[in-house]
Amino acid sequence: MFLLIVIYVAFIGLGLPDTVLGAAWPLMQLDLHAPLSAAGLLSIIVSVGTIVSSLVTPRLLRLFGTGRLVFVSIALTAVASVGYGFAPAFWVMCLFAVPMGLGAGAIDVAMNNFAAIHLESKHTSWLHASWGIGACLGPALLAGSAFFGFGWRGAYELVALLLGVIAVMMLVSLPIWKRVERGDSRQAPASKMSDISLRAALRVPGMKLSFWTFFFYSSLEISTSLWCGTYLVARGFEPEVGALAVSLMFASVMVGRILSGFFAIRFTDMRLVHAGIAIVVVGCMVLVLPLPLWVTPVCICLLGLGCAPVYPSLIHATPARFGEELSGRAISIQMAGSYLGSIIMPPAFGFIAGHFSAIVWPIALAFFVGSLLVCVCLLDWVTRKKLNNAFATERIMDVLQQVKTMEEQRKRSRRERRRLRRKQKREKLLKSRSR
Repeated sequence: MFLLIVIYVAFIGLGLPDTVLGAAWPLMQLDLHAPLSAAGLLSIIVSVGTIVSSLVTPRLLRLFGTGRLVFVSIALTAVASVGYGFAPAFWVMCLFAVPMGLGAGAIDVAMNNFAAIHLESKHTSWLHASWGIGACLGPALLAGSAFFGFGWRGAYELVALLLGVIAVMMLVSLPIWKRVERGDSRQAPASKMSDISLRAALRVPGMKLSFWTFFFYSSLEISTSLWCGTYLVARGFEPEVGALAVSLMFASVMVGRILSGFFAIRFTDMRLVHAGIAIVVVGCMVLVLPLPLWVTPVCICLLGLGCAPVYPSLIHATPARFGEELSGRAISIQMAGSYLGSIIMPPAFGFIAGHFSAIVWPIALAFFVGSLLVCVCLLDWVTRKKLNNAFATERIMDVLQQVKTMEEQRKRSRRERRRLRRKQKREKLLKSRSR
């Protein structure tokens, strides 16, 4: 139970620094005397570091194990946050952006791989909802720091302090991580896991499709969060409504992942993925229909709810698709596709919108969700045999667990009946003696 708490807290910590930059940049720009566009450079450095880190993480996992790697990575992001808070110039922030990206990428791959192998699907959904909690807390910490007069630097120092606390929790829990990874019969020891190269992994059937699946999913989600407010303003809404729609979209994703965790108890990962994509398709179709204007923000919430189960369910299905020995490498490739999609496609639509209009945003969404659906269907078709075998094994394990639970209940009831009979005999014996 303690390890599960640590994992949830670590996912909250992973989301903390992700949203502070965007919220704090207007203050940071004035303080550092940097151009407005410099935030893009900082974001690109972090993203490139994250991609590089995600690709080398499988080898680091084999060398150090999940617990130690996550501990070092969280400590790295804490140090980077301290550097952000005390940076005297923009170029210093660029230097600390490197460890920020490297640490975030390693945490993402290592934690997702551990959750996909060792935890149930419901926990994977709830863990990504926890990331959303951290992402929401980041701007709130900035607002509190600015209110008490500490500015944006105080916000980063507070983030560093919280990450330091999480790193200490990770350090304390290291023996539990080792015990879980060694004791789980489904997980091969790190020394025996196949050291497959990136080039060899990409030749595994379905691996490239997995990359493109995450590429188009991130293109869909990040484009929705980045451009839905601009689209609403172009449709005639006030800017305040556009800003509220962005918050509602993130809230819908977080609520949707909490709900999908409950649905994951009864439904398979791929059913949740298909249901989420279907909801997004409905949202895109409603956007282009000649309906009243107030329906548009509701559609954006619908897009958030549809996106919610797709990412965590795809992650959790990875060991079933490619095997647990290749799971770390597969998730690293998926993370690289996800980060690359979030870097390339939203700015690409911004270029298109600059030449035409933000009104064409639903067309871009339709392209992203259509490409995502094609990739998911092809990926299911290529890996269907492994998925079916894994699902059948999971059902058998569930049945065996239910049988074991029922047998334990019967044993407990027998022991309880025997205890009651002994108690009644003692009472009768005492009554007979008292006479």
